[in-house]
Amino acid sequence: MRHMKTIALFAVLTALSIVAGCASGSGVKLTYKLGPSSGPCPGKAVIHQFEDKRGITRLGTDKSGEALQSLSDEADWVSWAFFDELKASGCDVSYRTSTLPSGNETVVSGELLELALNQTGTTTYEGKVTVKVILTKEGKIVHSEKFSSQVEDVVVPGYGDRSDILEETLRGITEAAIPTICSKL
Repeated sequence: MRHMKTIALFAVLTALSIVAGCASGSGVKLTYKLGPSSGPCPGKAVIHQFEDKRGITRLGTDKSGEALQSLSDEADWVSWAFFDELKASGCDVSYRTSTLPSGNETVVSGELLELALNQTGTTTYEGKVTVKVILTKEGKIVHSEKFSSQVEDVVVPGYGDRSDILEETLRGITEAAIPTICSKL
């Protein structure tokens, strides 16, 4: 019986170390799920991939000082979030990565100015995102605005991960920016 308790204790400790190991690591996959619909967006737009204008490429650090790195292209992550949100709102939207459209199409582009994720406590992380959104019609800028969002939350293994913090932070930006974009189309 004592031998069974030792084995059970060893199994529990092994499971905990595996969970802790999965929670650690420097790679963070960037994900995005649609937020609540921001209403009708009857316009038409082309999303041009945002530019990464950050001075540093790491996301931040964990509690041990290890750099956190993105496993995804950060500017592409932001651009596709805007595409998905505009499409879900009813906008006729297309996506371009390299060539700008010619003619009188409305182009939604922008700059990723800040993307940060830092561990602030044993299980808490803080995410920050700042994006400059630029609307262009017939080659002229008709609207330009900077949006920022910051979220601090707990990451509990098995219920969420660090990418959830950044997803929620980016959603704070899209919830503010999409109605503005739709009103200008």
